[in-house]
Amino acid sequence: MPLAITGNPAQVAAAIDGFPATYHADFFRVRPRGRAYATTPVSNAAAMALAQPLRDVLLSWGAGTRKAPMVRSLTEIESTLAAAPVHTALRALHDLPLSKISVSYNRRSFLAIPTTQAALDSFDTNLFVALHALAKGLFIANTNATYPLKAALLITGLMPAFDSRVRRGLQRGGFGGTNKTQFVLPGNANCPDGKKIASLLFLLGECWLAYSNQINAGISSSNYRELLDEPGRFFDVLLFMQGDSNNPVLVSYHGSQRWYALR
Repeated sequence: MPLAITGNPAQVAAAIDGFPATYHADFFRVRPRGRAYATTPVSNAAAMALAQPLRDVLLSWGAGTRKAPMVRSLTEIESTLAAAPVHTALRALHDLPLSKISVSYNRRSFLAIPTTQAALDSFDTNLFVALHALAKGLFIANTNATYPLKAALLITGLMPAFDSRVRRGLQRGGFGGTNKTQFVLPGNANCPDGKKIASLLFLLGECWLAYSNQINAGISSSNYRELLDEPGRFFDVLLFMQGDSNNPVLVSYHGSQRWYALR
């Protein structure tokens, strides 16, 4: 298992509780709306219920400030979320959380459905269709991966967002090639940066399963037991916290090859 939780449960709990409380509150404000949106047929009502809190939290998380992209109007966000292709892609991601994906013999694998090349290709397609739809439909002139990944995290719970702190946390944990000044949103999963996004998910899924006792004990000892059902957010929090060099590295890659060279 090349990816490990290297901290004990007390350290995991301390990292969770040390994460800003407002960011925890923001996530759990939007995530139930995202779950309702992703698990029901596409509708204007579900899109409207999600759009306002999603927009509010994206602004709270820095969209529209400094060099971050501006957020589109509420009406534009509602229209994006109500589009059938966007909903289909986000629902597919929501249905395959980290707890249902893993790595086997250096190959990405699914735990809930047969692992065929067609299924892997479909996952990759849905991943990048969703990210590009969110980049275009929620933001103005967005080119980087950070904010589409934040939006996807809030809606589907699937993945860590590659903000600057998380990228530093990944780099400290042995994930080379992530701590760049800008992480431009790749077009698909076939280029190196696209593979980094897609491969990371499966490595984290394997880690969630392999270290389940340690992870569960850490989360259960924290003030945010809700993370037991949110593996994507759990890793987002830990990677953010280890992005500060004053904090210990708790998520660490020790593989013998490039970490994103999964098939």
